[in-house]
Amino acid sequence: MTTDVYDAIVARRTMRDFAPEPVARDVLRRILGAGLKAPSHDHLRDWRFVSVEAPEMRETLVSFFRRPRTDDELGALLDGWGMQDACQRAMYHDAIPKQASMLLTAGALIVPCFRQDEPLLAEKTSLHELNAFASIWAAIENVLIAAASEGVFGVTKIISGPDERDHVRRTLGIPDAYEIPCYLALGCPAQDAVWNEQIPIDLADRLHVDRWTAP
Repeated sequence: MTTDVYDAIVARRTMRDFAPEPVARDVLRRILGAGLKAPSHDHLRDWRFVSVEAPEMRETLVSFFRRPRTDDELGALLDGWGMQDACQRAMYHDAIPKQASMLLTAGALIVPCFRQDEPLLAEKTSLHELNAFASIWAAIENVLIAAASEGVFGVTKIISGPDERDHVRRTLGIPDAYEIPCYLALGCPAQDAVWNEQIPIDLADRLHVDRWTAP
């Protein structure tokens, strides 16, 4: 199934509840191929995708961060993050408990990697030093839009820091020269999947012409 690009962008929604079937290999190849069509800062597009298929490998990966939380603990966490918007809080309240399950049950679990010769989290003096990091996210967005055009939905889980990055790297044998921005879980939605409400945004409220204008 393919759709108009604007329809695919509108259809792209974050999905954390997956049906139990894998993403067909030919569909997955098309989706990841779309990622490789994204622009990169150095024209080389030195990106790699690790497809994690073995259940025991997925279990090893999520063991690093899996931790049950009560509703009260979740509420306190969101309070600590300063979240006040009800729609935003509802999304996080649904998302945080599913961080492990969504990676374990996804029809495809992809770990995107990008070439990063200097330490990513070292002190930066210029935004140019983040070019490689910015470029991989262009590739990831291509993947998500292409997936939506195929009736496949997904979600990312950010790699939280060097310790988690090193755990993923050791588990999957990823070379030191490559950084890992996130997990990318893809699949068809479960019948009872939760679709979080999106915050409505009017372009007229966000578009400034020539000068930034106060609301």
